[in-house]
Amino acid sequence: MILDLINYSLDQNHLEYSIEEVDSQLLKLNIKNKKFIIYYNDIASSGSGRNRDEVRIQLSVSIKHKLIGFSAEDINIILLGYDNETNTFSFWKYSNDIDTNTKQSLYTRRKIIEEAKIKGFSKYYIKKRDAFNRRFDQKSLSLSCNAFLFPLIIKYYSKIFERDFLNDFQNKIKRFNYPYCKDDLLLSLNLYFQERKTKNIDKNDPDLKEVSRLCNMRFKTMGFIPLKDFVPDDIVEKFRNTNGIYTKIQNFKHTDPNVEGGYPGGAHGAQEKIWNIYFQDGVNNNGKKKLFSDAEDLIKRILSKNKNILIGKTEISKIKEKKIIHGNIFTSNQTIPDILEFTIDKKYKNRVINPDNFSDKLEALNQTDKANEIHEKTVNDLAKIFKNKELPIMNTKHIDFYSEYKSRGKLFEIKTFTNSNFNQQIRHGISQLREYYFVYSQYWKKIPINTDLFLLLNKNPEKKINDIQLNFLKDQKIKLCWIKNNNVISLNNEILF
Repeated sequence: MILDLINYSLDQNHLEYSIEEVDSQLLKLNIKNKKFIIYYNDIASSGSGRNRDEVRIQLSVSIKHKLIGFSAEDINIILLGYDNETNTFSFWKYSNDIDTNTKQSLYTRRKIIEEAKIKGFSKYYIKKRDAFNRRFDQKSLSLSCNAFLFPLIIKYYSKIFERDFLNDFQNKIKRFNYPYCKDDLLLSLNLYFQERKTKNIDKNDPDLKEVSRLCNMRFKTMGFIPLKDFVPDDIVEKFRNTNGIYTKIQNFKHTDPNVEGGYPGGAHGAQEKIWNIYFQDGVNNNGKKKLFSDAEDLIKRILSKNKNILIGKTEISKIKEKKIIHGNIFTSNQTIPDILEFTIDKKYKNRVINPDNFSDKLEALNQTDKANEIHEKTVNDLAKIFKNKELPIMNTKHIDFYSEYKSRGKLFEIKTFTNSNFNQQIRHGISQLREYYFVYSQYWKKIPINTDLFLLLNKNPEKKINDIQLNFLKDQKIKLCWIKNNNVISLNNEILF
């Protein structure tokens, strides 16, 4: 998996490189006249009796001796750990003064790699341990990041362990994601060569919208959400939009020696590289056939919304999604849902929910509540408040609304109530919040452990709620709230957001 991720990320960024396995858990990478030896391992817990949040990789004595041999050849040593749940790489600084006679652990924290999943990267300082597991003053830095950012890490590898360097790393991520990658260009080139009555593609061609949708879907599968955290601020609203795809197709038209027109510009090197994969010997049917086949395969991989399929680690036919119809979050074969960007002002569609189709009656009531137009309006109003504050707006098939602020998760369950069902809605809301928090943060690890819980109602409940309910909410660390004057407020008119 690690080799597949590295290969895919380097190839997508149009880099000339070679990589090979030279030994067990050792890769040799040559790129831009630089040589690297990568020791890789899966990140695991520190074992019983240790801090549950502490995770690590380990260096065996034999691996240490091999690394010393490579370092003598003026090769850069990379120590890399991979966490599959968050799809993050963690890096530790290699030094020549390591003790070669004992096994050594390199540590980070679960909350660090979860933060890296959310914002793209996170750093961790820790006091080193000696052979007897005693800490001493020397500090070590680890850096965790989205695994697809591997080329960016390699570019700055000599600097990533400098504290000040990371201050501007978020902007470096945004600039890194700005250019069209190989998959984006392949989709655009495929559209350019599609047969149509005229060679000139129209700006209103619906296929432009489809290519734009696929590019953005791929980006989300790679974990780059919300968009504003991972692309330059001035292109968030137009990232891979139809105008951009149209311009890229015009760049390919300018590259095509058989036609006149098109737009000069774009990334000439990247465009020519993918053009030459198919048409180095001129435009011909064999090249078109291979292009169409590769594009069709890529589209299937993007539509899978599965990173293993996207990078080619798993064949499309090997994944059979287990769809749970009318199940609940505790179903044992539940497919782990994606956290998706919330769509504001989505047109309401009336849905009829038949409770008899649900084995779980609480889930039936929950789905009935979600189908309510007032419920949808309340969630939409909440999303607008967070968007206006430039905070992430997300949801899942279970969670009504989710955001993050100051490295803490904000999980909302929205309930609408009447005079007759108020107590029922409060009980159900509390139960769902605790279930969602446990499953998403501690079991699936999709949201941070440090997540605050909010039960948001469609109107002021102060005349209905009693002291027992208030104290129970406080005991469960759940904040009761509602929307008033475009603010999220709680008891005593406390403004939360």
